Amino acid sequence: MTYDIRSTLLQGLRNGPLNISWAHAMPAQEAMLRPLVLLHGIGSDARSWQAQLTSFGTRRQVIAWNAPGYAESAPFPMERPVVDDYADILSSLLDNNGIKQCDLMGHSLGALTAARMALRTPSRVANLILSAPASGLGLPPNSPFPPALQGRIDDITRLGPAGMAAQRARRTLSPQATAQQIAGAVAAMGRVSVAGYTQAVHLLATGNLIQDLRRLQRPVYIMTGREDVIVPMRAIQEITTAVPGCILRIMEQAGHASYYEYPETFDKVLEEFCKSPPA
Repeated sequence: MTYDIRSTLLQGLRNGPLNISWAHAMPAQEAMLRPLVLLHGIGSDARSWQAQLTSFGTRRQVIAWNAPGYAESAPFPMERPVVDDYADILSSLLDNNGIKQCDLMGHSLGALTAARMALRTPSRVANLILSAPASGLGLPPNSPFPPALQGRIDDITRLGPAGMAAQRARRTLSPQATAQQIAGAVAAMGRVSVAGYTQAVHLLATGNLIQDLRRLQRPVYIMTGREDVIVPMRAIQEITTAVPGCILRIMEQAGHASYYEYPETFDKVLEEFCKSPPA
């Protein structure tokens, strides 16, 4: 199963037109299952979902976006976008692809956009699935960044994407990761742009996942790696404690990028969640 990279100029957005790209896979015969939409984290892009595009693309339409400012997608025109800006782009992208309802997967930072999409248009998201979800800090827009987030911007500004990746990418994987997997994670993070990454840091600062999930009043499917040091188990437990109705699956040996490091295990859990009755 192969996929292709597509792009289009999305019109009718509140902040003006924006060029967005995505990876697209489609079965040779008409798909009988709901489309699957994949949202990457802050240090990756659509190509990081290669295993899922390949495996799920044999049975259903699969779209993995490049968030604004990532890969071939243009950054937002403003310096500090908020979660609704990302949700606007995602909604327009689904319109462009004729998708009325999908199973929506948000990994890490992508969980913030996925949850807001489900909150704004609940009928459009059959199942909301979050992988190693970032909770966000819930800061007011234009607030100063706390040191940890400012450090992210300082790193990519000082070191460039490749230099930052050399320092940070290894932490996305478990101690069991192979040299090939580490090299792939470094390459993926090295593809980010300064503009896209900086805007994504602002999304991380202002997003509030728990607040959005509490307002949803629907099942939320969460999957995470036991060896994740970026979104550790205590952070996942904060979400599941605060939000009734979360259904959690733990992948014992996986790190943060479980979809990349243990794709067969990840895909099995994702398939289980996608088969759940629509909310």
